[in-house]
Parts: sequence; structure tokens; C-alpha cells
Amino acid sequence: MSADVALSAAEQVVALLREQILNGQLPGGAPVREQDVAAQLGLSRTPVREAVGRLVAEGLLIKDGNKTAHVFRPSLAELLEIYEIRAPLESMAARLTCEAADKDFVRDLERAGKALENAEPGMAWSRQHEAFHLLLARGGGRRRLELMVTMLRVQSEPYVRFAVAGDHQFPQRAQHDHEEIVRLVASGDGKGLERLVRNHLLATSKQVSNLLAQAASAPTASHLSRRSAGRPR
Repeated sequence: MSADVALSAAEQVVALLREQILNGQLPGGAPVREQDVAAQLGLSRTPVREAVGRLVAEGLLIKDGNKTAHVFRPSLAELLEIYEIRAPLESMAARLTCEAADKDFVRDLERAGKALENAEPGMAWSRQHEAFHLLLARGGGRRRLELMVTMLRVQSEPYVRFAVAGDHQFPQRAQHDHEEIVRLVASGDGKGLERLVRNHLLATSKQVSNLLAQAASAPTASHLSRRSAGRPR
């Protein structure tokens, strides 16, 4: 199989598995064995391995070393706990950053905001989104606070990627808040920024909670279905 054909097949397998995960046909915790997927779809393992790697990077699959990948198992209780802690800490970090920000920092934040706005949907957007918010969290020079925010962001990132993959309008709705964050830092409005970041995070938590509820109510299936998804070619 040529590199171009393998890439095309990998892209189709990514789309297929992503759809199966998000519509509940592959439920949380279900194993995704490369050899089984390849056999069911009539493909070699090369494009399937590539597809699994991409979905691991997106957070929709979890893989520990060389073990079989499993579908990310979202937990509403975990999500709410993470954001309950994260919202006050990250909004405080943003206020401290605003209070310490100089012209160079504002310029860096503007560049990060523009990179986020121009990022392609999917992994590229997720990476720029993470970079934007981490820059905002570390600008206040509070190392312990930065570490705590970073840890909580890592724990919540699979949920954010779940939301981005399941709702293609998610980045567009968030863009207004990101632009307002840059404006508030530039104007030195720390209190306003603290409120906005808190509300931004709580809105994200609510959006992901709604997606989790939809996924939980979707019908499930134990394996891939050629009839429902078709065969990549």
C-alpha cells in the first residue's frame, strides 16, 4: 500500500472510529484492537495503527504503552470536580497575570490569540487553545499556582477534546471569549478578566456535561458495523 493510499485510509478510519465513539456505538472503556478493526474493514494494520494514534492524541482513545487502546471513559462526576477546583484557581491566575502584564506579554498573548483563531479544527486548534490558556495562567509569576492549573488542565483536556470532536461549533463559540480575554489583559482589567475566565470555564463544563448526557443516552453497539459505517476504500 502506497503512503498516499495508506494516509487516505487512515483518515477514513479516524472519521469512522470517531463517529462510532461519539454516537455511543463504541462505548466508554471498549477495547479498540487494531487487528480486529483491520480485519473488519479489510485493511492492513498500517492505516489502522495511524488512526488509533491520532485518536489517542485527540483524547478519544486511551493507550498505555503497547497495550490495546480503549475508548475514553468520560465521567460526569470527575468533570464537575475538575472544573469546580479549576475555575477559581485559573481565574485567579488570570487576574494575577493581568496585574503583572507588560507590553511584551500583551503582544505575546495577542499572537497566541491570533494563532488560536487561525488554527485548523481538531488537534491544531486543541494545541493552540492549550497554549493560549497556559500563557494566561503563567504570566503572574506564581509557580505553584501555575503547576496546579497545568495539572487540572491536563486532567480536563480529554473532555475539551471530546467537546471539540462532538461539537464543531465549540471553537467558534469560544472565540468571542478569547478575544475578550486579550482585550481585558491589554486594558489592565484584572477583576473583569477573573470573572470572564471563571464564566468561560463554567460554560465549557456545562457544554461538555450536555454532550456527555447525549452520549449516555445514545444506543450502543459492541463492535464496528460495516452496514452502519461503510468500508473505507
